[in-house]
Order: sequence, then structure tokens, then C-alpha cells
Amino acid sequence: MKTSYLSPIAFALVLLTACQGSGEVSIDELIKSNDEQGMRQARTALNDERSAIDQRIEQLDIALAKLNSGAALPLVAAITAEEASFDHFIELQGTVKTLQNVMVYPEMPGILKSVVVREGQSVKKDAVLAYLDDGGMAAQLEQAKSQLALAATVFERQERLWQRGIGSEIQYLQSKTSFESAQSAVKALEIQLDKSIVRAPFDGVVDEVFKEQGVFVSPGPGAELFRVVNLDQVFVEVDVPENHIAAIAKGTKAHVELGALQKELEAKVTQMSNVISPSNRSFKVEVALSNKDGAIKPNLTATVRLNDYSNDAAILVPQSIVSENAEGQHYCFALVEEADGYKVARRIVTTGKTQGDVIEILDGIQPGELLITEGSKKVTDGQQVQLFNE
Repeated sequence: MKTSYLSPIAFALVLLTACQGSGEVSIDELIKSNDEQGMRQARTALNDERSAIDQRIEQLDIALAKLNSGAALPLVAAITAEEASFDHFIELQGTVKTLQNVMVYPEMPGILKSVVVREGQSVKKDAVLAYLDDGGMAAQLEQAKSQLALAATVFERQERLWQRGIGSEIQYLQSKTSFESAQSAVKALEIQLDKSIVRAPFDGVVDEVFKEQGVFVSPGPGAELFRVVNLDQVFVEVDVPENHIAAIAKGTKAHVELGALQKELEAKVTQMSNVISPSNRSFKVEVALSNKDGAIKPNLTATVRLNDYSNDAAILVPQSIVSENAEGQHYCFALVEEADGYKVARRIVTTGKTQGDVIEILDGIQPGELLITEGSKKVTDGQQVQLFNE
């Protein structure tokens, strides 16, 4: 009796047709039914089937590799796993600010008598910026000083007489009171007259002049006369998500990139807020920058990378060599040296943080092991291979 059979290719085609004819239709019907429990059960079953198929394929690959041991071995390239220092950074957007960026207002009402600085001019602390019309206070001050001089003379004479026992105590006290009152009057007028002189609050640059000579000004909103800034020391303010609060502290390393200026600066966190903003669930961090040339301007946008994790003895590998199996485990292929060459060994690994194109391996790989970087897609666990980058 002649036995008929299907070739492997024909069998695969029949199996694929059967799956397409029945399985996909039932899946479509299940999706249309919105049966969540059924869909989850079907997904779990399919995952189990895929795992079983992967294991059978692996068994077949190993068996085929043994049958074809005389054929040319697959070529692979590998690197040696080594410990290295690893710094992980989170990247955020920030804004340049300065504490010494203020509007200068008049302290008294009056006509702006003269402006003695121009925009862009450097000034020292307490340097005169402008004069206001004092409304006759200078003359009042001179008169008060004359009265003070007279009161001082009277008091001195009365004091000498009182010390010699001449005159009454009431005369002595009256002259003393008159002298002290004259002193207070002069001091009050000097303080008031000084308000007619507008001075720089700190060393800096006159960034803007808002009012012209001859206009009437008075304290309050809209009466700003000058903007004075000091750009020697600026900082970048960054909103950091609250989930990073345990990893960021004063002194944390920071890398600041100012795209508009094509500048990159190394810095540190100098100030950290103790309050979480309820609006965006973040806390503010300040990174101080030196700016002696004044090139960094307030309100510039900056990209800030904050060091939230470091490991002095990390094993770093290219992300491209780490794969994931059906159970969600990560793995990569190592090489085990034998007498007749190298054998592939699959390593289940625990991964850490990623940075750029590398990933940290926390467990599963030991320093000194060879890890396949090229050719890993065509090898299986236990297969003999040839290392071509020896």
C-alpha cells in the first residue's frame, strides 16, 4: 500500500491556511463582541502557543546545527563586558533668570529734572541715575541748618552756665530740647531731599530708560524710570517632576545647553524648592551660571540635564544587543569558549537605566564575558559559532 504524505512546505501552507480561515475570523468576532474577559483569555492562550512554538523552533535549530556540524559556522562579533562609571541624566527645559533685574521707581512725586545715564551704561551701587525737582526742599534744608547752628550755640552756652550753677534747670532743658528738635528737622529734610536723587540699587547696567526729562513722575505702578540689571551671575530655573525629588539635591551635577548661544556649560544645582506645585506636580530647581562676559541674557531658553543616578562600577552594553522574550524577560547572547571554539549561551539579564544607545545591566552578566554584538539574530542557545573579531 502506497502511503501519501505532505512535504514540510505543503504542510506549513495547509496549517497557515487553516489558521487564517478559522482563527482570525474568531478573533474578529471576539473583538466585535467587546467581551474583555474573552479577549484576555484568547491573548493569554496565543502567548502560550507562541512560547511553545519558539521552544520547538529552538530545539529544531539546535538539532539542525548538530546535523550540519561540518558546515561553515556562523560568524559573530562580540565585545567584552567591562565595568565603567555611569552617570544618568534627566533632560528638562528651563529659563535663564537673574536676581538682580529690577525696575527703579521714584520715591517722591515731582518733575524729572535731569537724566544723567543712558541705556547700556555701567553703573556702580548708589550711582546717581536722575534728579527730581525737590520743590524747594534744598532751601528749607539750608534754613533748618541755620536754625540748628543757632540752637547748638544756645545749648552749649546754657549747658556751661548750668554746669557752673548759673541759671535754672528749665532753661537748660528748653535749650537742649530746641537743639535736638533742630537736629531732627535737619535729618528729616536731608532724608526727604535725598529721595529726589534716583540712585542705582546695585552694580550693573542700565538696560532701559523709560522716562524723559521734564515729565511729572510719582511713586506707583507705571512710574518706572529705569531697568537696571546685573548679569555677572545668572541662573537657570527648571521645573522638575516630583518623582525625581529623592534623586535631586543641592550640588547635583548639571549640564546646561544654551542653543541660541551655542554654549554648553557644566554647573551644579544651587537652590531647590521645598514645595511641590499643585498645578504641575513639580518643584523648582536653580542652576547657577557664571556670566562675566554678559552673553547670557535673562529669559533665554536652556536645556538642562540633571544627574539623577550614578554607578561607579556599571556594566554597560549597547541597547541593540538586548532582546525580550515572550515572557517579558530581557536577554542577550554571550560566548563560552571551548576547546574547539565558541558556544552561544543565552543570558537572562536584569536591566537598569538607559542613556543614549547604552543600557545598564544590573544582573545576569559578569565582567569579562564576551557578548555577541553582530550576528545575534541568526544564532541559538548552545550553537557553535566562529568569532571573527579575534
